[in-house]
Amino acid sequence: MLVGTGGYLVNLGIFSALYGAGMTYLPASIVAYFIANTLMYGGNRYFTFRLGHAGFWATYLRYLLTGAVVGGLNVGILAALVEGTGIDPRLGQAISLLLITPVAFVLFKRWTFRIRPA
Repeated sequence: MLVGTGGYLVNLGIFSALYGAGMTYLPASIVAYFIANTLMYGGNRYFTFRLGHAGFWATYLRYLLTGAVVGGLNVGILAALVEGTGIDPRLGQAISLLLITPVAFVLFKRWTFRIRPA
């Protein structure tokens, strides 16, 4: 929960800064997602799943690929929220991230880090 909450807050902070500086909301969402996602890799690898250094780069490649799928879902949901309802993109980003979190967690845990249920 700690790593996920930290990533969520980093994502929203970066998104708000980029959007506030004039970047349109979809590119701002992509940049914010990948920065937060990169930071969360270390947190998940060493804190959440306690995996150590073995297989760092192979796992990171899977993490980036999974992140691209999840980031694509995030952008799609964000665009639907902003274009479909007219809400502020900052609120849309916050909602979209919350909606994709359960799917993202399962994908990262099961495929990226290859942790299976007991």
